Amino acid sequence: MNELYQAIEGRKDLKGKMKLIGIGAGNSDFEVNFFRKKYEVPFPLFSDEDYAIHKAIGEVRTPYFLGVKLKGDGKAEVFYSKLGGFKNANEFLDMMVKSSGL
Repeated sequence: MNELYQAIEGRKDLKGKMKLIGIGAGNSDFEVNFFRKKYEVPFPLFSDEDYAIHKAIGEVRTPYFLGVKLKGDGKAEVFYSKLGGFKNANEFLDMMVKSSGL
């Protein structure tokens, strides 16, 4: 995930347009902060100790990826939703860029 973040930040066409966040389903602030420090995570991480976010997105297993596009009218549109990881950060990023229409 750090590699994906660096790939996004390294592209002038995406920096400021595409954001990456992590949700710690079932994790406390302490656990999320421990993870952030241990793995030197440069992007925002949020705790979800009571599973509120997890429930809102359908109680999916992890890792789970959502691509959400903010439209001009302020509404959000999900353009990508899939369980599982990825093998190559740059290939995943290219697919997300194409799927989002950026």
